[in-house]
Order: sequence, then C-alpha cells, then structure tokens
Amino acid sequence: MLHMVLDDTKLRELYDYDESDYEDLYQALNSDKVIVAAVARIIKELDGSTDETDQNKVYKIVFNYINENYLL
Repeated sequence: MLHMVLDDTKLRELYDYDESDYEDLYQALNSDKVIVAAVARIIKELDGSTDETDQNKVYKIVFNYINENYLL
C-alpha cells in the first residue's frame, strides 16, 4: 500500500521525494518528508480498518502530526 501511494506522480511532483528511498513502512515513518511520514502513519494506524471510530482517531493523529511538522 505504501508504495502504491508514494508512486503517485502528482504527489511526487508536489512534495519532491523519491519513493525508492522508502523500502518499508519503518523508513517512511521516520522520513524527514512530512507527506511521506503522514502517508505511512495513515497506513500504520488504519491497519486495514474500515471502522469510522478508527478512521477518526487516525485523522486526529495525522492532522496533529502535519500541524506540528509542516504547517506554519
């Protein structure tokens, strides 16, 4: 799943990363590229869940991460 998302051409162009730098979820979670780490967090935290409660929890985690690391 990680590679499917990171392979997106528009995402790569917008956020200037090389998906081949991330062989696994652990590397992506520790990336200095906020978008890569955010995508990895979504995948890790959802872990295949379709439960709305889980999705809301993940939204809050990722939202806070992006606010702390990307937005001014």
